[in-house]
Amino acid sequence: MTKLDLAIAELGYVLDGLMTFRNIVQTGCCNDCRGMKEKCDYRPKPGQMVRYNCPFYQKEEKCTE
Repeated sequence: MTKLDLAIAELGYVLDGLMTFRNIVQTGCCNDCRGMKEKCDYRPKPGQMVRYNCPFYQKEEKCTE
């Protein structure tokens, strides 16, 4: 494998990681879930990490006024 092949492979790995990160972030998290204002059995305790890609995620409706 040449240095150029190695650089291309490493760049591909980085791009795959960034696309995965983007997909995770776009699925929403506890901080912007409408269900957090209601009772959520899966809500993390204060100080714990929020959940991403939760199957119970409810997109917050934003007011357009």
